[in-house]
Amino acid sequence: MQENISFKSILVTGAAGLIGSAIVQRLLSSDIKVIACDNFSTGDWKKEGPLLKWENIDIADMILRDRLNVHSIDAVIHCAAHPGGRSLKEPGENVRINAFGSMQLFEWCAHKQIPIIYLSSSVVYGHQPPGLISEEAVLNPGTIYGVCKIACENFLRILGDGYGLKWTVLRLFATYGAGHRPSTFQGIVNIMLTQLLSGNKVVVKGSLDRKRDLIYVDDTVDAILKALFSDQSRGEVINIGTGVSVSIRCLIEEICNVLGRQLNEIDIIEQEGTVGDPVNNVGDCSKAGRILNFTPQFDLKEGLKEILNQRAGAQK
Repeated sequence: MQENISFKSILVTGAAGLIGSAIVQRLLSSDIKVIACDNFSTGDWKKEGPLLKWENIDIADMILRDRLNVHSIDAVIHCAAHPGGRSLKEPGENVRINAFGSMQLFEWCAHKQIPIIYLSSSVVYGHQPPGLISEEAVLNPGTIYGVCKIACENFLRILGDGYGLKWTVLRLFATYGAGHRPSTFQGIVNIMLTQLLSGNKVVVKGSLDRKRDLIYVDDTVDAILKALFSDQSRGEVINIGTGVSVSIRCLIEEICNVLGRQLNEIDIIEQEGTVGDPVNNVGDCSKAGRILNFTPQFDLKEGLKEILNQRAGAQK
């Protein structure tokens, strides 16, 4: 895991969610102490252990910094967020958590001189022409969630200039895995899988021809930890994805294949798309290869099989 530097104690926000929980488990497996922060509003993973300390708190709570000050923390991985799928229905809450809450954490890191890895999102790109999207693309967010992510990226740059804060921004493409609580609003793979596991009808909001870059959570965690332990990532904005384009139609077909179902058995209902949902969202991830030496290991079929295996094991 380690490249250039080492840390003894890491703060992970959003530690009960898909990505946060996977990060926590990987760090603990390397005997690194973890301060896990979450209010369990969307994530529900929770374990106990001698190297794991929980802070049950909303990151926008004004006492956040006081709660963090009692811990010895060497670095931060900021995963916590109000879900993008609820940002239009709850725009004020989205801004409160994703902008103000994040700024509270950033300011604390700046004063403490603690490096931070910030999980941004590919939604910052919005509608883009066909092809792979590089970090240099003009940002065109179509959602409140995306606007907040861009604001946070800019907050970090300014705090870096003003305080010397060491930061890394990772723009994650659609990450999926067993740690997602089944839902119809969070994670495109999770949304389709949740529906197909409960019946033969799938409601798709938007065109079946939309293209997505789908990355399995274990690969995402590999990239995050490579960034954490590498000085070369500081001050960089880096796409994290596979660079492989998958249409929503192909995603549904692949899920059916893994479930042993026939696509012609499925009633697929196309509805009007969600505001700000782009047609093309596939990343040029060559920068992650250069700076982080990162190469994804899972293809979509392998990732889907892992989800089903883990969920089956959890039910035993």
